[in-house]
Amino acid sequence: MKNALKILYIFIAGIGVFFINDIYILSAIIGVHLLLFLVYPSKEKSLKFLWKVKWFVLIIFLFHALSGANDIELLKLKKWTVALSYDGLLRGSIMASKLISMLLITQVVRLTMKKRDFVDGMTRIGLSQSSAEIIDQIIEITAQEKGDKQRKGHRKSKKNKEQSDGNEVRSRDVLFKGKVGNIPKKLLKRIDFAKDKFANNPNAVVASSALSVTLIRMVKIAPGLPLAPGHKNILVLPVLIYGITKSEKKLAGLQIGFISGVLHFTMGFGKYGPLGILQFAILGWVIDLLLMLPIKRTNLLFLMFVGGMGGFVRISTEIILAYVLGMPNIFYLLYLPYIISQVSFGVASGFISKSIIKPKDE
Repeated sequence: MKNALKILYIFIAGIGVFFINDIYILSAIIGVHLLLFLVYPSKEKSLKFLWKVKWFVLIIFLFHALSGANDIELLKLKKWTVALSYDGLLRGSIMASKLISMLLITQVVRLTMKKRDFVDGMTRIGLSQSSAEIIDQIIEITAQEKGDKQRKGHRKSKKNKEQSDGNEVRSRDVLFKGKVGNIPKKLLKRIDFAKDKFANNPNAVVASSALSVTLIRMVKIAPGLPLAPGHKNILVLPVLIYGITKSEKKLAGLQIGFISGVLHFTMGFGKYGPLGILQFAILGWVIDLLLMLPIKRTNLLFLMFVGGMGGFVRISTEIILAYVLGMPNIFYLLYLPYIISQVSFGVASGFISKSIIKPKDE
């Protein structure tokens, strides 16, 4: 029961802080959880989770601080004045503290739980036994994969480079030219590897798809992926679409997404704590619904549309957070390039999706 209570604390306290508007209470929450975080003995302890969201937190603070009365003038150019507002500084501090509080609460609880403790807690509050077994197996497989990768090292010899199939492409080639090169081949190889791990599982398609999504975060599949936001949509979305099309279960995408979200959360990949689980689950559910439309699933334009919608869902966490934290309309305009990047890579994923689900005789 202890693990279930910890899970409930993550969701109730982590989401509950967004309803608190007192800077003193928020500061106390941050102080207590930061102290717990610092004193808890763990080799996995790191503040990288805050570093990942530094720009988002800074933007939240500055947008509020620069709105309102011109109490502290910073720069004056003719009719334009850049100034800080006392009220804006307070509101910016409150809004940024809400996000930091959620992340600290999540990390402190994560430190006190092993990966299987988290699965046990989720099972006690409603996670199906089949999903729990899949997550347990994937945790074991990914731990083994990670260990094998570390033992082999990250060296690439000239011999290996010379033996490459000569069909290497970069994600920008997929985005701007529709060229997929050997990416589908590598992706299918990863999916086949995952299938072999769950050959005797009645939920093999769901399990192997969730494992493939998780391994994409750990093992490099496509070369030359840029650091542009959303570049992994080219790989993640086709795997989800492939899993849904090959599964006979209803709402297979929802289950694949939820399992992937839980795994990403337990392994510390997600930037936004428990919201990351919901993000993956909703992503799978949306693709489920789109693939129910009476349109041929191998239609390239349709797959590009599904990918674009998937890319938008993946960016939705930041958009929802911005709305909850009261960001002004100008924020969404400045955030537009980030949204366009996510959606564009989602659209480009349609080329990969078509390549891995098309009939063999096509």
